[in-house]
Amino acid sequence: MTDNSTRSSLVGLTPKDLDTCSNDELHTFLQGVRQYRKEMVLLHRKSVELCQGSKVARRVTSWLVVFMVPTLLGGIYSANFYQPEVKFVWAWPAFLVLVAGSGIAMFTHLRRRGCV
Repeated sequence: MTDNSTRSSLVGLTPKDLDTCSNDELHTFLQGVRQYRKEMVLLHRKSVELCQGSKVARRVTSWLVVFMVPTLLGGIYSANFYQPEVKFVWAWPAFLVLVAGSGIAMFTHLRRRGCV
């Protein structure tokens, strides 16, 4: 109890009030200030690490999204056992253009938003 009362009594001190405080009270107050400063430095370091971690996670997620659409299209296209589009000469090149175009479109969209 005396520690909290000492800290609360030292809040808002003027230079004249410092003369009336004992060395033990001032020492306790300064230890509290040092501890507070250490905790604030640790909190800042953790927030910086968290921010950098979220940037990395955003980049990884963006690249996964870029490759998700072509993978989905390839899975759907290759899952068909009967492929009526085999009759058309342009079917396979059109599919490859669609896959490449979707990947490029997702990449440019995410690049504009600053994710990639």
